[in-house]
Amino acid sequence: MSTAGATGTSIVGSTLYVNKVGSDGWLQAKADSGGLVPLAKYTKLIATRTDSGRTFFKVLDGPSIGKVLSLGDANAKEYLGTKAPVPSLAQIVVTYGRYVEDWYSPVRKQNFQQQLATLEVGSIKIQVTMNSDWSGRFYPLPAGDYTVLLPDAPHNKDMTRYYREGAPNLKYDQVWFPIKYGDNSRYVHVGNVSDGCVTVVDLDRWNDVHEALVSHRGPDGLSVARLTVRGTPEKAR
Repeated sequence: MSTAGATGTSIVGSTLYVNKVGSDGWLQAKADSGGLVPLAKYTKLIATRTDSGRTFFKVLDGPSIGKVLSLGDANAKEYLGTKAPVPSLAQIVVTYGRYVEDWYSPVRKQNFQQQLATLEVGSIKIQVTMNSDWSGRFYPLPAGDYTVLLPDAPHNKDMTRYYREGAPNLKYDQVWFPIKYGDNSRYVHVGNVSDGCVTVVDLDRWNDVHEALVSHRGPDGLSVARLTVRGTPEKAR
């Protein structure tokens, strides 16, 4: 069985991309096992067949590469499209700034010891924190160049959803971009607390940062950006 598109031609064999995601930043597609597999925006796919009201496709990049998944035909038409990501890495520059002993988070209603920095990507220039935990477990990223990877999986909503109270238009908070460093447990993400991550504290700008990163793909199909960290943190440990 094959479903024809708006032009009357079958979509089977067509290259498609995830062009729309939920407010958490993910599209949940169904695996043959019945479970759901999350896909980030601009994930590349190829339509393999249509059957019993569902569109099947193979994932061509990202953490779920090689998997065959499906959506209901109506959802496939709504969430999948032909807009591709930019076929190059976004360029992020982070420059160290002040260490602030009593930085106040109105959302969390707490003071934090923040090593602040400025992040620039495209036309965006915003404040980030590079570390908030000085127990000895975490420290700010050293100066240098790093690769930022595609989001790995939806992160726990309990870690970020309350930021929406301070920024009602905030979306995509469950999308965290891993930084290729050590065990890859540092991320570019939204919030007011950093465990050695690049944490975007300007909550109203996270939607723009998310789009600036997720809309790019490196030649490996697994990366989105090159991160350059400049300067020296006022507090390194």
